[in-house]
Amino acid sequence: MVPSLTDARLIDILQNYLRVLQGNPHAEEMMAAVLTEDFATGFVGGFTWSGIDGLRDFLSQREGFFDELHKIEELCERGAAKNGDVEARTRLRFFLRRWQSPSPVSEEFTGACFHLWRVRDDDGEWRVAAQMVERFEDLNDNAERLFATPDAGLNN
Repeated sequence: MVPSLTDARLIDILQNYLRVLQGNPHAEEMMAAVLTEDFATGFVGGFTWSGIDGLRDFLSQREGFFDELHKIEELCERGAAKNGDVEARTRLRFFLRRWQSPSPVSEEFTGACFHLWRVRDDDGEWRVAAQMVERFEDLNDNAERLFATPDAGLNN
C-alpha cells in the first residue's frame, strides 16, 4: 500500500527528479531511478520528448551544462488527472552554467520556470510521469536565447 501523497512528499519527489537531472545521468539510469516508462518532458503547446528515446534526445541537448541548481520555490496547485496521476504546478528557480570552446569564460543561465508535473504510483513507488514547462519569467539573456523557441526544443 502506497502512503498518501502529502504536499511535502510531492515536493520531495519532484526535487529528487531535479537532483537526478542535475547529476547528468544516462537516460536508462534516470528512467530506472525516478521516471515512468512513458515519461514526457518539454513545453506545454510546444516541443515534447517522450519515452526512453525522447529522454535520450532531451539529455543530449542538455550536454555541457554543469554547476546546476533547480530549486522548487512554490507548489502553486495540485489535483488529480483523469487517469489517476497526481498533477501539480510549481514555480522554481534555476541556475545553469555552460562552457563552450573557445570561449575564455562560461555562460550562466538563470530565471524562474513554471512547470506542470504528473506523478504516478508505480507498484508502490511514486515516479515522475511528466515535467512540462508552462512558462518562464525573469530570464537572463542567455536563458532567453536558450528557451526562445519552445516549439523546437532547446536552442543550443
